[in-house]
Amino acid sequence: MSPTLVIWILAVAVCVLVGRDLGKWLFGANEKLMTKKRAAQKLAGVLRDNGLKLLPQLLEDFAVGDVHDMVEKIHDVCKVVDAGSDAIVKELEGTYENVLAKKLATPEGLAYIKAKIAEIEGAQPDASPAADAPKPTAPAKS
Repeated sequence: MSPTLVIWILAVAVCVLVGRDLGKWLFGANEKLMTKKRAAQKLAGVLRDNGLKLLPQLLEDFAVGDVHDMVEKIHDVCKVVDAGSDAIVKELEGTYENVLAKKLATPEGLAYIKAKIAEIEGAQPDASPAADAPKPTAPAKS
């Protein structure tokens, strides 16, 4: 066998081995990204079920790889924050109503809410006892 042929055979073998390892590494990195995207889709569903609108859209754009729409959604979120607290309160009001409805739908949730109401009613805002109580005096040094 000529030395040139041996060099070509070894070069091909090395290229195949390096290509195989490089492919495994790239597919591993892709799998990590796909895991993050699946988690983002699940989180978007949970947030949407609880009444949020802007963040689930942003997460879904990330999950499908739509960078252009994702940047637009980031601008929309910035506009909501810049608009003031009324826009944020409006976004969160629907979330509050959905979570409250889910709590009221189960006996455990209803019991939890009743316990919280009883706790609040039990702690009526009377005159603060700390303001009425006499201040302790330091013992006299002898």
